[in-house]
Amino acid sequence: MKANPSRSQSGSDRLYRLAYDEAVRALSEQRMIIDSMRTRVGLLLSVSAIATSFLGAQALEEGRPSLPAWTALVAFAGVGVFSLAILWPRRWEFSASPRYLIRNWAEAESPPPIEDVHRDLSLHMHSSYLENRTGIDRLAALFQIASALLTVEVILWITAIAWTG
Repeated sequence: MKANPSRSQSGSDRLYRLAYDEAVRALSEQRMIIDSMRTRVGLLLSVSAIATSFLGAQALEEGRPSLPAWTALVAFAGVGVFSLAILWPRRWEFSASPRYLIRNWAEAESPPPIEDVHRDLSLHMHSSYLENRTGIDRLAALFQIASALLTVEVILWITAIAWTG
């Protein structure tokens, strides 16, 4: 698509470059969010395992698990399942394919002006951002469920300890 002829060449390029820089920043931010969420879910899973080890050992000291103990074990399994769902590898899109850039722009018979490249890449990255956003929202929902299950698990282990005590 051609740039607006009413703007100077350098003015259009600066505006498209601004859009491009913002698109790159947004995708970088998404990558950091995903990395942070995976780190937090690893900690959540560790806390769940530690809670089950210590509190579960006390609750199961008598040898026969109570209903709260069984339910706590189910919650522990749920934390594991939801955590693994978050940690499972997914296909995220954070950059354009260099092969595509080279073939379609750099080695084109008539390479387009850089402002057109910035514009097209910005639009492509925005589409990637929206697609990634849907996946991040799903991960956030899974994380909330896993966190709630951890809370339920700890409460149930404490209840099971009180039940047997």
